[in-house]
Amino acid sequence: MEKEQVEFKNYYIAIFSSNYLFQGIDQSLFAVIIPIYLIQYIGVLDAAALAFLGSIIGLPWIFKVFFGIIGDKVGSKKIGRRRPWIIGMMSMAGVMWALLGTPNLFNKENAITVFTVMGILIFTGVAFSDTIIDGLLLDICPKEKLGRASGFNWGLRSVGAIAGGPVLAILVVYGGLNVPSLFIIIGILMIASSLLTIFIKEPKQYPEVMLMIHLKEMFNNKRDFKTYIFSLFAAIVDSVVILFVTLFLLIQIGLISSIGTSLSLTTTDPIVYLYQGNMTMIISVGIVIGAIVGGQVADKKSRRLSVYLAYAITTISLLLMLIPTIWGVLLFFASLIGLAIGWRHSSYAAVVTEISKQHPAMDSTYYSLTNAFANLGGVIGLALTGVILSLTASYLMVFLFMALISNLGLVGFFLLSPTDYEFKLSRKESESVMKSENDLKP
Repeated sequence: MEKEQVEFKNYYIAIFSSNYLFQGIDQSLFAVIIPIYLIQYIGVLDAAALAFLGSIIGLPWIFKVFFGIIGDKVGSKKIGRRRPWIIGMMSMAGVMWALLGTPNLFNKENAITVFTVMGILIFTGVAFSDTIIDGLLLDICPKEKLGRASGFNWGLRSVGAIAGGPVLAILVVYGGLNVPSLFIIIGILMIASSLLTIFIKEPKQYPEVMLMIHLKEMFNNKRDFKTYIFSLFAAIVDSVVILFVTLFLLIQIGLISSIGTSLSLTTTDPIVYLYQGNMTMIISVGIVIGAIVGGQVADKKSRRLSVYLAYAITTISLLLMLIPTIWGVLLFFASLIGLAIGWRHSSYAAVVTEISKQHPAMDSTYYSLTNAFANLGGVIGLALTGVILSLTASYLMVFLFMALISNLGLVGFFLLSPTDYEFKLSRKESESVMKSENDLKP
């Protein structure tokens, strides 16, 4: 049974993007706000405890494939297959944030434990909701708008992840907003963003999910294995770039001292946070522009052209960081790196979401599986970069290495058939078949 066709309204993209924005903000809060807050609250904090906190709360993202299976298999015939999960799981995460803002929930002795448990619950809700939102987008978004919709989503999520923490930190430092109140506000806004999906019309009819048969179909053909290879290398440098670009700029400004691989602040002035916040804002603007433009090129020109341009910009912008120049010029080069990240995300999403539609019964599961490979690629990229930095103690070698390995994504892309991801080609092919059939009719 084919899925019921639903008219896709343009304002749906804004609703999707608002949910993606808060996914990024959640990640940024745990990376920027919470470590500082815990140090201030507890007084003396072991760095190993923060490392443990950061590693444990990321575990729910590993289970996105299982979230996709649940979202594809279980739903409500009256409300829809997707919206109950989106609203329920995102609201659960919002409630957890609000609870963190209430007094007497934790003390100095159990603060780390409480934030770890609450972090797991928050990211379980966010990761689950993220997976189901992807599925809803695949269900209702027409092929000719997938690139633009995916571009906005990836762009806003990246902005939340990169710029959310610094912006919220400015509100705390200069806006007089205390951190617990910030947690409550974020929780309320997350619940509100999930409730906006009520205005999205969802199909009431879906193909019947035959779990084992459909899962087997994802691993018994060459096309899907080629897609997994493409996904594995699509984001291999992204985590490294986000980590090292602003760090390198702060070294060039002189706010951070670098001796070998050891880093230390050269000042106790909190202005270092403003520099870091402004730089991440500039990079995030580049990400949004790249995501929007890349999605437009993917939809209006071709997905192949968008992918090629994304990788070309990535390579060139990383190589530009090798040029010895003033930090202001390097900041411009960094904004180009942000542009490349956003462009590559939207072009990748346009390709993979198109292929996901070839598994209509479990498209959400398939898309979450490809993203699992992308996340694995990011881990590999970080590990390889750590080895290069340890061997060379040179950030310039890191940028050169990233420029080279970023193009591994093209290896997987070359293996794909254009008819699998270019909706214009598949449409022409279908029209040609229909025309041939009509010609044969008496």
